Amino acid sequence: MKTMTKLLLLLAVVALLSPGCEKAKDLLDVKFDANFKSDLNIDVPAGTKSATFGAEATIDPQSNTDFAEYGSKIKEIEIKEAKATILAINKTVVLENAEISVTSGSMTPAKWSFSNENLAVGTVLTLGNDSGQWDNVQAILNTQNAFTTAINGTVSEDDVQFTLQIEIKTSVTANPLD
Repeated sequence: MKTMTKLLLLLAVVALLSPGCEKAKDLLDVKFDANFKSDLNIDVPAGTKSATFGAEATIDPQSNTDFAEYGSKIKEIEIKEAKATILAINKTVVLENAEISVTSGSMTPAKWSFSNENLAVGTVLTLGNDSGQWDNVQAILNTQNAFTTAINGTVSEDDVQFTLQIEIKTSVTANPLD
């Protein structure tokens, strides 16, 4: 009888502590910001018919030291903000039509369309989540592989050069025990 009581008591203690172990493990979660940027240099030469342009750049998530350090230990990546900012431009123009994209291999791309936007230094184009684009970016980041940012479009005038910085701000949760 004493053995049975001890066994039941031991099972009760184990049952009570099991969920607690998972909670204790969660206490070791590490949260950090991982921001990814690319500068796209656009040149629409003088005499360019319909003033079309295109540019792309590659971002390697492993270039963020925290992201690289925790790699396989990452539990969650949350997109906080995505935007494109004009860092430099030689004259004010109108972005007639453009598509900004984030792509990686055969994964579903994230795409944003813009039209009739005045471009000047400091202009911000918000890369929102209206159609679930952030889910696609998150899926791309979860692979931890390099990805491509790109813009293609037309502006109101030729002979214009500008730099567009695409920035994706994230909050990452990792656990060294995972």
